[in-house]
Amino acid sequence: MKMTSINPEDYFGLNIKLMSLCGLRCSMTKTIGTFINKVPTFLANLVGIIYLVFEATFVIEAVRLRDVALISQILSQLVSNIQCITKGFLFAVSIEKMQSILHEIRFLWQRYQPDEEIQESILDNADRTLNFCKYYVTANFSCVLAYALPLVLNLFMQYQARESTNHTYDLSQMILLVKYPFEVTKVSRFIILVLLEEYLLVMNVIFWVSSDTLFAQTTTHICLQFKVLKQDIEKTFNYGGPNSKEILLKLVHRHRELLRICMLLEDVFSPIIFFTVFLSSVNMCVNVIGTRETISNQTYFNTGIYATILTMTIFQIFFFCIFAEKISEETTSLADMVYNLNWTAKDNQLGFYIYFIIVRAQRPFYCTAYGFFPIGHQRLTSIIRASFSYYMMLQTTDKK
Repeated sequence: MKMTSINPEDYFGLNIKLMSLCGLRCSMTKTIGTFINKVPTFLANLVGIIYLVFEATFVIEAVRLRDVALISQILSQLVSNIQCITKGFLFAVSIEKMQSILHEIRFLWQRYQPDEEIQESILDNADRTLNFCKYYVTANFSCVLAYALPLVLNLFMQYQARESTNHTYDLSQMILLVKYPFEVTKVSRFIILVLLEEYLLVMNVIFWVSSDTLFAQTTTHICLQFKVLKQDIEKTFNYGGPNSKEILLKLVHRHRELLRICMLLEDVFSPIIFFTVFLSSVNMCVNVIGTRETISNQTYFNTGIYATILTMTIFQIFFFCIFAEKISEETTSLADMVYNLNWTAKDNQLGFYIYFIIVRAQRPFYCTAYGFFPIGHQRLTSIIRASFSYYMMLQTTDKK
């Protein structure tokens, strides 16, 4: 049965479940967030910081050995770890603001449903973003499972050859590239460390996909509300009834409310976007170098790992840019739509309301990276270009 109206809880159910997996309980109908709910996230961040120390120790050792491929692989893992820790921490400290945005979106959809003229396109856009987020979540969790695949294969092969090795196992291979301050000789200790590493990976990917998909979902539903607003303004203007001025004044206030939600969204995601863009740019350079080194060493399995991480890194920046661009386009298109109305033929008060909307909508809303620069398609191109330039500079330095 095809849906005839948008129920926001159906669309944001995926995001609420993802947040609950890391303890960040959230709801579209009531306030739940407390400090206790943030403890699992902070605990995972603490584990991540401890592993940062182990990874940094291993990097120092790899530098002494002058193993470029190993350095690249550890640095890629280290930067990704920092990125996930940052996302988890920033997401946890702003969860109350995020819950306010969800409440606002639920209120908007309860009060302003699209008319039949644009209902189908609105529902299609909402469904498309939700499906896109589901594929994104599946792809990221698949990468985590694939990351543990070498360890599983190694253990399986050792188990098959247990008779010839007198039931002894090589416990030196771990899921993560880290340097522990102790020797792993006991199977019990090995199992504990493997479970701890897997816990860190799973929590990191939850932080990763929770923030990314929630940004996509919220920006999409705000954009759809702008589409509904444009239709309501056009219908009210063309109707020209006795209450059209009062209705149009309410639409002006509604436009201001949407912009206020946009600013709240900017407040939550601006620091996340900044660290995502910066660290992803660094990670792109590292993974390109790692891909080059593994190809030259003919270790093609590691090449596949680098290529996958590089693809996901680029896609993550693209993920933020494409949805940030949409909300900028919607805020700007409102001014174009209103300007094309025959508002000069109306009385002065009605024209003033229209003029007020035009003036405010001519300043498009931009999602920024901590206010330093706006995020969009042009920024994506410049990030990739800058990362390639840094890579060429590092390659030139390495040759010298």
